[in-house]
Amino acid sequence: MKISLNLKNPKVRNPLIVIFITAVIALLWHQYFYTPSMETLVSLQKKQKQKQDTLRTILALKPQLDVLRMELAKSQVKLDSLKSIFPDHKEIPKLLREINAVARASGITTTRFNPLPDVEKEYYVENRYNVTIEGGYHELAEFFAFLANFTLIINLTSVNIAASSSNLVIAQDEPMETTGITVVSSFEMTTFSSKR
Repeated sequence: MKISLNLKNPKVRNPLIVIFITAVIALLWHQYFYTPSMETLVSLQKKQKQKQDTLRTILALKPQLDVLRMELAKSQVKLDSLKSIFPDHKEIPKLLREINAVARASGITTTRFNPLPDVEKEYYVENRYNVTIEGGYHELAEFFAFLANFTLIINLTSVNIAASSSNLVIAQDEPMETTGITVVSSFEMTTFSSKR
């Protein structure tokens, strides 16, 4: 049995043209619409799986979040208390206010407060100051006691205490006794700040 196609016959040619055009349209649709849509779908499914995995991890770690927040709050409080002892930077205005408040509370007068060059160490900086104060002997001791109780770490070196010659008054009744003696003390004060 022989099949012969006569392309000159419109009854054969027209259906073949329709089939050919339909095949070309189907091929173009598959190439330009279906394949990219499938690739996009596969990509979106991968992203969805990744996001679901991330969500599962987050949901598994969520109970630990409150514990971590509490630990963070405790650590922040501890850091703040350490910063009051060991500040991030040199705080001369705050230190001056505190020294003056302590001096007033103990009855001492600050006559000199000169910053000296800082000394850099490996992990911290020594902030040095040359200080001179004057007042009564017991007031001086009270002043040093206040300094010892500061939250800021303070070291005093090269402490020199002497009687003030300008305020010596000799009592007339007793030749060797003096009244209103004022002492003068000069020292080097060192505070510390962290090195960044």
